Amino acid sequence: MHDAPSSSLITDSDHPLIQRFRSLQTASGRAKDGCYVIEGVRHVFRATQARVPIEQLFVAPRALKSPAGQKLARHLRRAGTPTAAVAPDLYRRLSLAGDPQGIAAILRQTWTPLSEIRSGNSHGWLAVEGVESPGNLGTMIRTCEAVGAAGIILIGHTADPHDPAAVRATMGSLFSQKLVRTTAHEFTAWCKSQRLMLVGASPRATRDYRALRYKKPLVVLVGSEKRGVSDVLTQACDALVRIPIRRRGVDSLNVAVAAGILLYEAFDQRPSGANASARAIPRA
Repeated sequence: MHDAPSSSLITDSDHPLIQRFRSLQTASGRAKDGCYVIEGVRHVFRATQARVPIEQLFVAPRALKSPAGQKLARHLRRAGTPTAAVAPDLYRRLSLAGDPQGIAAILRQTWTPLSEIRSGNSHGWLAVEGVESPGNLGTMIRTCEAVGAAGIILIGHTADPHDPAAVRATMGSLFSQKLVRTTAHEFTAWCKSQRLMLVGASPRATRDYRALRYKKPLVVLVGSEKRGVSDVLTQACDALVRIPIRRRGVDSLNVAVAAGILLYEAFDQRPSGANASARAIPRA
């Protein structure tokens, strides 16, 4: 990728595009604008793979060292994607990534109304109530893609899946997963109307998570890092399960780890010839 002429580089931190970029790094800015920022070659490539429209591409030509990233930027620019060239020092000040790669993009948030979800069209969902850490939420979204879940249902006030820390933790899985935000009341009513099996994680449960027969259609429910699943949703569950802690001194698991354990157990029990074949193929 050839460097853009210096006259076309954005060097002013007060430039409108730079101001928008910074605004989208904040919760209030994302709520007002309806968009969010992704950074890095992997994330922009995954968005392109998923055919997610890119509203604005940012490239720091001298900072974009990856040949794959350079090729991706050229492809998007030639396809008509609005592209802004940013001076490398300005881009480094903008970036929240640990290792800025010189490429970022603005995408529009995509939410799916709960009323449009039909449970029979998927193997299952992960529901999250009150999770506060964007990193935990992003990790769970990544796990949902890995197990083949349809998406993630955010109940009540939870971390923002478009927070930069959450986006980084998804490693690009954000673009393959449906996102739903709803209330506890709407969620429980939907589970009943769709005849879903709702399985909640609770350290107070008496049943080991491996002893349960998980049935399709299914929703696995986890609660907040501090309080767990609320009493309202606990009472709505068809089953409560616990993950045993084998050593004293450890009182609980990280919520993203717990969600991963439950999702793999629940989804491994589902009958699927394709899934069984995939498990039989050795991975390099």
